[in-house]
Amino acid sequence: MMKTQFGYHVKRAHSDNGTKFTKGELQSYFLKWGMLYETSCVDTPHQNGWVEWRNRHLLNVARALRFQASLPIRFWGECVLAVAYLINQSLVSYIT
Repeated sequence: MMKTQFGYHVKRAHSDNGTKFTKGELQSYFLKWGMLYETSCVDTPHQNGWVEWRNRHLLNVARALRFQASLPIRFWGECVLAVAYLINQSLVSYIT
C-alpha cells in the first residue's frame, strides 16, 4: 500500500525480538524487497518506550472519541482507524 498509494518504498522495519518476525517467510520477504530489518536489544524494554507511548495515545484518544460520540463497543475498530487518520493528518509533530 505504501508503494501503490503513496509512491514510497519501505526501507526499514523494526520490532522486538519476537520469534514471529525473526523466522520464516517474513525474513525472506525483507530480503526479497531489500528492506533492512532491525530488532530491539534483549532485555531493554526502554527501547520500545516511544512505540508504547504512541500506542497508548492512540487507544486513549479512540476511547475518548467513542465515549463522546456515545457509540457502542462494536464501533471500536472504526474509532481507532479514525484516530489514526487524524493523528497522521495532524500538523503537530511529536518530539522524538
